[in-house]
Amino acid sequence: METKIVGTSAADAEFPSLLKRSRAGDSEALRQVVELLEPDIKELSRQMRMDRSDAEQTLRAEVIGWVLGE
Repeated sequence: METKIVGTSAADAEFPSLLKRSRAGDSEALRQVVELLEPDIKELSRQMRMDRSDAEQTLRAEVIGWVLGE
């Protein structure tokens, strides 16, 4: 089954700039990246076999790790 990504969060025009700024250490840009991906995080968490809030937090941590290259 294919999961549909909600909204246009990842296609947002400022997304590449926010990624670059986040990777340069801008914590506000990182917060905005996570905020832009929040609808996707909520949708994906529904597919995970764990408590919804734990799933959302796990996905947020993975996004942050991906952005920062960890």
